[in-house]
Amino acid sequence: MPDFYGTLAGAEAYHVARGNAAWTGEDALRHAALVRASSFVDGLGTRLPEPGKAVLAFPGHKVGGRSQLLQWPRAGAIDRNGDAIDPGQVPVEVEYATYEAALRELTAPGSLRPDFVRAGAVKREKVGPLETEFFDNSEAGADAVLPVLATVDQLLAPLMVRRSLAPAVRVV
Repeated sequence: MPDFYGTLAGAEAYHVARGNAAWTGEDALRHAALVRASSFVDGLGTRLPEPGKAVLAFPGHKVGGRSQLLQWPRAGAIDRNGDAIDPGQVPVEVEYATYEAALRELTAPGSLRPDFVRAGAVKREKVGPLETEFFDNSEAGADAVLPVLATVDQLLAPLMVRRSLAPAVRVV
């Protein structure tokens, strides 16, 4: 079973076509970046909804069940247009999103999954007569420190479905 989406050759061609000169270095480092990027992409598609909040998630279910390492390929998946996604293939959007995230990981290893220390969040700090109040993300959880990669989100958008815990009414 593969441990990342796409191929090293595919990533090379993708980045060359886009002029991303930073996609260089040893194959082992680029491979590791692709592995970490695939984990990041899978995390974007498997978020759990909270009461009253919807999340975007991958449709369908893993073809190989729990023994399948990555989230794709998936069975029963359709895109936002209602078109079936071949259960034997990984969508090109997932591969391209992985290549984009891997570039970030190659240039800044660990940046896709920064550590989150709840006790480290500062609400207010006063030094002498100066006082600063920082945005408090201590209630937001670990997802609040994850980077938002607009290109990755845009690439995955056609594949994502909205999930929520609350009952919903859809008006057509």
